[in-house]
Amino acid sequence: MTDEKPHNRDKNYRIKSDSLFLKALGVANDAGEIKPNKYAKYRQICRFVEIFIERIERTQAVKQKRVKVLDIGSGKGYLTFAMYDQLARAGLNPKIDGVDTRSEMVDLCNQAAQTSGFENLAFHNMKAEDFVQGYYDAIIALHACDTATDDALFYGIRSKSKLIVCAPCCQHEVLVDLQKSETENRKFISHGLFLQKQADLITDNSRVMLLRSQGYQVDVIDFVSTEHTQKNTLITAIKKNKPSPKYLEQYEAYKKAYGFSGIKLETLMREAGLIRSE
Repeated sequence: MTDEKPHNRDKNYRIKSDSLFLKALGVANDAGEIKPNKYAKYRQICRFVEIFIERIERTQAVKQKRVKVLDIGSGKGYLTFAMYDQLARAGLNPKIDGVDTRSEMVDLCNQAAQTSGFENLAFHNMKAEDFVQGYYDAIIALHACDTATDDALFYGIRSKSKLIVCAPCCQHEVLVDLQKSETENRKFISHGLFLQKQADLITDNSRVMLLRSQGYQVDVIDFVSTEHTQKNTLITAIKKNKPSPKYLEQYEAYKKAYGFSGIKLETLMREAGLIRSE
């Protein structure tokens, strides 16, 4: 029995290997076969779009004539293109904007969008805070470093986006507090690596609590890690309910128990009046 060729293994994937945008981005060759060194990227694209489409279908966005998506820190745009492709195939008339500070990436993606015939997909060379305005049904921020994830989450919360998806990358804000903390929990962790991992967990768990406080139903999923980071946590949040103060109470107790002062998302929410200072 012969081994199945790599380019034939996509038969069960949502995105077929001969999709024009995969060729434009260099994931597939001109024959519509996934390049051997791009198969991990291809699997990541397919896994992400599976999660994204399943989540967007849970929202009221699928009943609209147009679905608007903002991808913050879009990079080379692999997942941005995949979202556009799948939304278009579902008849949801997507309008997607990608924002990135690297001009070479933006130029590459805009050229690939034109080649792929994706008329309502555009990439912008600027910081997210200088671009974002108006409402988007979905906010995406994958591997945004440190507090950039909080900026993306806040924009989604403030604009009451129906769906927020983020994959946090490196984060250091809470670590500084933990290094100085004298709580009971802190004394059992002496190794720096473990303390960093705990800071990551505390930060992401805080984000979940703050999202829930604003009426979001939150799932945390193991995602496919990338060449840029080994972190594989994906946070998805769907707007379902009215704000609930009980999660803010949990969050305050959580800060006290672990000895950290808070995260940037909390600060942004307080400044916007989404959390009232006592």
